Amino acid sequence: MKLLAKTNLYFVVLSIPVLLLSGFVTYSYIIKELKESNDDVLMDRKERIEQYLRENDTISDYLFTKGKEVQIKIITKPDFKKVNKDIFSDTLIFDRSEKELAINQMITSVLRVKTKYYQIKIWRSSVEFDELFEGIFSMLTAILLLQLLISLGINFWVTKTLWQPFYKMIHTLRVFRASDNHVPNLEKTSVKEFKELSHCVKEMMSKMITDYNSQKRFTENASHEIQTPLAVIKSKIDLLIQSENLEQKDIELIIAIDDASSKLIRLNKSLLLLTKIENRQFKTTETVSVEKMVNESLLLFEEHIREQKIEVQKNVKFDFLIKMNSDLCMILINNLFQNAIRHNITGGKIIIFINHNKLSIQNTGKEEALDATLLFKRFQKISVSHLSVGLGMAIADEIAEVSGLKLKYKFVDHQHRFTLKVR
Repeated sequence: MKLLAKTNLYFVVLSIPVLLLSGFVTYSYIIKELKESNDDVLMDRKERIEQYLRENDTISDYLFTKGKEVQIKIITKPDFKKVNKDIFSDTLIFDRSEKELAINQMITSVLRVKTKYYQIKIWRSSVEFDELFEGIFSMLTAILLLQLLISLGINFWVTKTLWQPFYKMIHTLRVFRASDNHVPNLEKTSVKEFKELSHCVKEMMSKMITDYNSQKRFTENASHEIQTPLAVIKSKIDLLIQSENLEQKDIELIIAIDDASSKLIRLNKSLLLLTKIENRQFKTTETVSVEKMVNESLLLFEEHIREQKIEVQKNVKFDFLIKMNSDLCMILINNLFQNAIRHNITGGKIIIFINHNKLSIQNTGKEEALDATLLFKRFQKISVSHLSVGLGMAIADEIAEVSGLKLKYKFVDHQHRFTLKVR
């Protein structure tokens, strides 16, 4: 979730209890004001009626009792404690227009005029509490929805205007490659924070380019300097092993030295290849046919497959076409087949399955699953073969990573399966 969207979500969520509290306070205040207003109106009416009763004879009672909201009657046995006292109460009175009982506020008073006692009841219709509550609730709901719409509108506007330089900066960082040797121009902005961020990003890019070039030069120089003496050692060993005066013990020592130098040469080449892959030095991409690469790789390892009497089963539904560097693709598939052959058993199987978005290479071998957490790490040898330098699967995983692919391992039906899929 984006920062602005999350901020607005928190704002809306936290606004709900505030609105509920505001609604409760508003409801209580309105009820209080309405009651006080009704009480004042009832008191005013009561005073006018009392004044009229004192100034006129009782025959005029008809003028008041005829009204729908006033009841005046003469009582013969009054409760003297209630004389000249006002009693406010709520009561239900049938509303003929609505044809239902409605809440009314009523004032009851007992008045003495000369020798007569009058009971006066005056009532006034009150606002229905449930209707008032529904009205306030509807109003608050409408405010909340309006606030949500306004937040969405502000979010959209801010994203399109104020935050636009930030998103463009992210895009620039996403496509930036130190191998380009160029610091891209970032969009100018008047926002102070984005200016500081832009400055820091440019400094970071510049340092990355400098570090990349330094590492590249070191790798190339080191590889060249190491490769030359190794080649000299290898040639001298080849000359030495052809000598006629060597004893068997000397020959065995020379062969061991030759194997060690050969391993050093392979290790040097593998580390140089890994460095180039990590530095994205393989830029050229094309649409590569995985089926074609598999066929070429099988042809390359044909002798090894025949020596170990391995049965190869190939099932191709659709060709798997990948947009990547063809040299890296060949190295990736060769490493997978080399792994399937080297860790297989005599008379074993290699099952190949190709679909439009997947390559699967499954082989027999050790009757237990490999440690998937260590399998693609460098110098993690899964066999005791002296030919392995422990970088084959690390190189394959790195190639898959830079090419937008995912390399996975799974132990299925007592066989080891490596699957290559598009991310």
